[in-house]
Amino acid sequence: MSSITLKSSLIKGLIAGIPSAIINSMLFFAFKNLGAINDIVMIQGGPLGVSQVIFSSIVFSLVAGFVYFIISIFAHEAFRMFQRIAWLLLLISFLNPFLFIPDVPVGFAISLNIMHIVVAAAVIYVMKKHIPFLT
Repeated sequence: MSSITLKSSLIKGLIAGIPSAIINSMLFFAFKNLGAINDIVMIQGGPLGVSQVIFSSIVFSLVAGFVYFIISIFAHEAFRMFQRIAWLLLLISFLNPFLFIPDVPVGFAISLNIMHIVVAAAVIYVMKKHIPFLT
């Protein structure tokens, strides 16, 4: 039986999500000021906003926490498997801007991919850490 609980995994997801949302918000404004992110490119019917960046960073970190919990139920070395899956999904996510945003400028897509890296790195880092109050 794994010592990893749903509660601890979701809390770790939140612990990863909040700083990644803050960092990605700062990156969003930096990329917007540099012109890499603009209001011409439409995502889900409107221009990309900081609220979408914050929401996505936190939600996907929580989903990652849930996935880590599910993996821990079935896998002996849960973190190692989780880490491999996370890196694989990160690589696949690099295609998202190019496949799902029509006529996306390369700078815009790279900006989004950098934000993907922030979330993945935060999640992998936090999931590996032992946090005493969660045990």
